Amino acid sequence: MPDAKRTERVQRFRKSRRERGDREMNVWVPGLLGAAIDEAVASGRFKSREAVITHALEAMFAQKDRNVVT
Repeated sequence: MPDAKRTERVQRFRKSRRERGDREMNVWVPGLLGAAIDEAVASGRFKSREAVITHALEAMFAQKDRNVVT
C-alpha cells in the first residue's frame, strides 16, 4: 500500500519543479550510455544521474553560438 506521506511529498516536489519551469521526461538510454552515466556518478564527478544528464543536455543545447549542420 502506498505511503500517503511519501505520495504527498512527491506531489509537492513535482509541483515545485513545474512551477519553476522544469519538465519531467522519461527516456530510454542504451546500456553502454547508462553504464557511463552510472560510472560518472560512482566516481564522484556528479552527484546524481540527473546531474549528469542535465550537464550533457546543457552542453549540447544551451550553447549560444552553436553551428549545427543538418
